[in-house]
Amino acid sequence: DDGIEASSSSSTPSILDGLRVLVAIASYDFMQLSHLEEVLDGFQDLCYAGSKVDIVVYTTVMYPVALIDMFNDRMRCNNPSPNAGLTMTLMLKPSRVRLHLVDFHRELFYDRIEQYDVFIYTEDDIRISPKTVAAYLHETQRVESIVGPKHATDFNVGIVRYEYDFPENVVITDKTRHASVNVTRVYWEHLGRPIFEKTVDKVEDEALAPYYISMHKPHQGMYLVTPFLLKAWKDRPNCRFNEARNRPSHPSNPSQPTEGTQRVWMSSQMMYGGRHCAVKQLLPV
Repeated sequence: DDGIEASSSSSTPSILDGLRVLVAIASYDFMQLSHLEEVLDGFQDLCYAGSKVDIVVYTTVMYPVALIDMFNDRMRCNNPSPNAGLTMTLMLKPSRVRLHLVDFHRELFYDRIEQYDVFIYTEDDIRISPKTVAAYLHETQRVESIVGPKHATDFNVGIVRYEYDFPENVVITDKTRHASVNVTRVYWEHLGRPIFEKTVDKVEDEALAPYYISMHKPHQGMYLVTPFLLKAWKDRPNCRFNEARNRPSHPSNPSQPTEGTQRVWMSSQMMYGGRHCAVKQLLPV
């Protein structure tokens, strides 16, 4: 018989099956509500991929009952697996916290460090898909297999943040959709040329260098992390990753940051900054 025989599906479980995920989102007000809806859709997809996902949204505005009802209706996950699930909690903070809204997730992560397999912090306009989470776990395991568990705490697998350069002050309709014909991804923090001198850095570890690069400016606006790394960074010299604190500033002018704003500090610079945790960002190639 020369017919083509269909291959049977693999019995190997997905890396996302039964994964316990805690997500913290900083969403100050309703200015980016449309983006927040997309972000939440990504985590709903993660539940349908087999994970148990608990979402905590930090905000400074009261959500109307109608909006809460909409989220209750939309944020359902009908995955029949007993290991999958989805919850969403709103945490209201006073508006005076301003940019320090990004601080609160850190205590949450360490308080619940034994309850989850992966922790995700993100701003409210960065969509994270199941593919992103699966890739993070795969590459994190790969790094540990290459350099060993102890040395693996010197690294964290990251992302490259991009946006789309949609035209300003244009409402996209059937008659104006031509305005988006040249829209493309823009990497605002990675515009240096030539790329491999001004934007991308080589990983100095010889064992990892063939497989990974890092960005010269590692700001991500989010991060993923495992409990193993959280525990290691708590006691890492100059790190104290468990402590939310102010971004570095000029001694003579505390209002002037020296290494980015509070949001940059809490999402990226504390982790990757050479004078702080000095963890090396890894991007698979």
